[in-house]
Amino acid sequence: MDLHILEHRVRVLSLARRGLWLYTHPLLKLLFLPQRCRCKFFSLTETPEDYTVMLDEEGFKELPPSEFMQVADSTWLVLNVVSNGREPSGCQATGVTKIARSVIAPLAEHHVSVLMLSTYQTDFILVRERDLPVVIHTLAGEFDIYKEESGECVPVTCDDVSNGFLKPKPG
Repeated sequence: MDLHILEHRVRVLSLARRGLWLYTHPLLKLLFLPQRCRCKFFSLTETPEDYTVMLDEEGFKELPPSEFMQVADSTWLVLNVVSNGREPSGCQATGVTKIARSVIAPLAEHHVSVLMLSTYQTDFILVRERDLPVVIHTLAGEFDIYKEESGECVPVTCDDVSNGFLKPKPG
């Protein structure tokens, strides 16, 4: 199996129900007018208490700051497990179980918090950007790890990572 680190740098935030009126237009723009925004990763979840939004930095710029919005202090990276180099593991009936056993459990043993986001097509694992070195060191023995760069998948090794960011390649 392969592990892909997607290009998205994601912000996670909570919108208070009573302040939703302030975010109606930006959220509709993100949902229904993607050509008017450069946001490439967006998720909205409603709970009885609030709305949880996960979106990339371009989408985050669309939301006005206010007292109704609480933003997590971390930036998150999106991981996707790919089977046989092609298909997201979420397409298989055992996808989440396989992800939990092979990705989430080892990360938990190394005290790395994750957010899990499941869609109809696939499952995503979000990790804090600052935890990337631990993620790669922990999972490198089990997965071939790739990072998206300008739409291309580039192999990542333990030597490529320092303090959560890829080391610059020598010219």
